[in-house]
Amino acid sequence: MLNMTEETAERPAEEQYLLDPALLADPAGGYGRIREQGPVVRGWLTDTQPVWLVTRYDDVREGLRDTRFVSSPAAIEDHTGADPRRILVDMLNLPAEVQKYFLVSALDTDPPDHTRVRGAVGRAFTARRMQALRTRVEQLTGEILTNLHGRAADGVLELVDGYAYPLAVTVVCELVGIPEPDRAVFRRWGDDILAMEAARLGESSPALIDTVLRLLAERHRAPADDLLSVLAAAREDSRFRLSEEEAVAMVLNVVMAGYDNTAQLITNSLAALLTHPDQLRLLSADPALLPGAVNECIRWCGPDIMVRMRIAAEDVDFRGTRIRKGDCVQFILVSANRDPRRYDAPDRLDITRRSPDGSEGHIGFGHGIHYCVGATLSRLQCETALRTLLERHPALRLADGTESLQRTVIPGTAPRLPRLRVRV
Repeated sequence: MLNMTEETAERPAEEQYLLDPALLADPAGGYGRIREQGPVVRGWLTDTQPVWLVTRYDDVREGLRDTRFVSSPAAIEDHTGADPRRILVDMLNLPAEVQKYFLVSALDTDPPDHTRVRGAVGRAFTARRMQALRTRVEQLTGEILTNLHGRAADGVLELVDGYAYPLAVTVVCELVGIPEPDRAVFRRWGDDILAMEAARLGESSPALIDTVLRLLAERHRAPADDLLSVLAAAREDSRFRLSEEEAVAMVLNVVMAGYDNTAQLITNSLAALLTHPDQLRLLSADPALLPGAVNECIRWCGPDIMVRMRIAAEDVDFRGTRIRKGDCVQFILVSANRDPRRYDAPDRLDITRRSPDGSEGHIGFGHGIHYCVGATLSRLQCETALRTLLERHPALRLADGTESLQRTVIPGTAPRLPRLRVRV
């Protein structure tokens, strides 16, 4: 068996390339076909970086709980090779002075560091705090929709930049504690990192880091009720002490995931319902279906294709495949969430679908210790955005037909809609 970490590895033409344009354009279909090849299939992140692909529901859940698959090579005894995660960071074309913030967050660490970092940020995402945010989310959603109406023409609303993003950006910035004048810096950087253009990131990244450092320093001097204050205080907390790099990294991760992933979830959910009018009618007739409908949309069209790459900390026999110490493993959410071994008619959108075990019915937010810390808030915003829109516009429909739903392909995320025009 080939050791996947060997520097001489070269990609055979017949094996799956994760940056294949066809796979990027149709991840549900592409990874679905890979899923049926076997429980563990070899793929290639680049022409020289192999990776094992785990695509089935039960296998992904088990693998994400398996402590033999770690997030950082620092957790591997006697590891002396290159950090395979550097490839992913390099693909973003980030300036050198910014790269150090991308491998130290809770998403990229293992216990005990993960426990410490997650413990620090988790205090801003308690169930009580999320419940308290519900009223504010409802208020913001109503205000944004009212303002959107004021700018609309001929009864047509644009729901991506006009609705989903303003809601997601405002909610996460208020939670984190980013003042209104500083929010444009984060949105610009988010757009630049998705574009992966070095020149643009070279301009926006330093400004972003300077902004985060300034805000953390301000909260250290004058704490408030926000995540920045929690992270600033953690710099001196004996249990959850964070380094400067860890605090900055957490702000970046929470803001990016909090606004981009949530906005994409809202957009994808709206598009799914609008292109499945039978499901839209069901939801409009029975608003009690809304929580289950959001879970079904996360399963069917969630924004995350896969979790962060894992590394085998030792030789592992997993589902009949020998995975060597140091090998890279990618657990694929999009295929797990449509696994026919788990779901009846998995490619059908069914908002009445319920999990037999009482779980949320998907692994769109990951699983195990790296389960998305903002999952409750993201779900709350999606539910509120759908409910408010449908209450005000029960006859909601696409303005331009399904042929207008042309998606943009960006590596690492589900293909995204740049606009979603509806007639009310």
